[in-house]
Amino acid sequence: MTNELFRRLATIYLGEAIRYPKLRAVTLAQWALESGRGSSALARDHYNFGGLKWRKEMTPYATKVKYAAHDGEDFYCKFATLENFIAGYWAFLNRTPYSGWEANVATPEKFIRFVGPIYTPRPNYADAVLALAPEAEALLADVEKAEAAAVKPAAAPAVSLGVIVIDPGHGGNSDVSGSSANNAISVSNVKEKKLTLDFALILRDELLRQAAARNETVQVVLTRTTDINVTGKARAAMAFDHKAKLFLCIHFNGNKSATVRGTETFYRAKENNNINLAADMEFAGAVQTALFTALKTIDPGAKDRGIKPDNQGNPNLPGFGVLNDISLGNDRRQTPCRAAYIEAEFITNPSVDKLLISGPNAVPNRIAAMAAVAGACLAQMRKIP
Repeated sequence: MTNELFRRLATIYLGEAIRYPKLRAVTLAQWALESGRGSSALARDHYNFGGLKWRKEMTPYATKVKYAAHDGEDFYCKFATLENFIAGYWAFLNRTPYSGWEANVATPEKFIRFVGPIYTPRPNYADAVLALAPEAEALLADVEKAEAAAVKPAAAPAVSLGVIVIDPGHGGNSDVSGSSANNAISVSNVKEKKLTLDFALILRDELLRQAAARNETVQVVLTRTTDINVTGKARAAMAFDHKAKLFLCIHFNGNKSATVRGTETFYRAKENNNINLAADMEFAGAVQTALFTALKTIDPGAKDRGIKPDNQGNPNLPGFGVLNDISLGNDRRQTPCRAAYIEAEFITNPSVDKLLISGPNAVPNRIAAMAAVAGACLAQMRKIP
């Protein structure tokens, strides 16, 4: 792997924070196979080392270019930078055909044997990638050694902001205690459970990106990364298990009337024995303001439904189990975890569906919305000891 362009890709990749670092070598090997170690015209001219065909979900990372590959002419992704390609590759895997890949990351071999048959129908594709993995490992080690030999000023230690737990609502195919498999379905027939996971993954990446830009670190824990259902109590318990500062649920609303829309955020009601009511209300307010402002910027029709107690003013309603302070472990902590529950929008509204799900700018709009929420969460974390 002596191609200069491919070595530059390895250098950039080594410095990028990715979700599963142990997959770095096997994915680099995959790109070596797809691009002929960086020698293909698609890699040279368009920074597309993965042979990624154009999909609308790639809009935040790439532009569309016509390219004649071995199997004929088609539209492919054109990346402006090597960093864009790396981010785009991982975003490509978050599409529906690859659903469940994050449950197959225990080893590089398990990962590529899951992803490979979806990526291409080529026989023995995973074996071919794995055969290049040692070469990729050696290249990464060589690049790291060269980087270490360079004289660089010492970097200031990153500031740790702590832990946030993100809870993508629903999941799986059956209801469990405190969590239904799915509630709302969008106008374009996308289930709420699919959207909550997608938005949660975007939020996770935004939290990591924004923190890194300020030389900060944040640990992001998701209650689920695949299409499974987790009990409400188990979701909340992750806040205590990880000593999280924040716990944020992501959901979407539905209504029989297609005209109803708006963004709202819930907190644990006083009547439901909230241990840290003022702090929860502050967190809910910050998240609500950030999300609504972002949506209003991209859609003047956005509506602010405000922050609300999880009993919605009825003292007889038990509220949301995931916001229960006992389940969150707040009765066992000196500084309780702040918790909030977003109902991002009514996906039964056609305008919302176009804005966030089926429209040409849906993915960039999702990223803008979650970037705003990430900023609000990080600001909260900086305030909490």
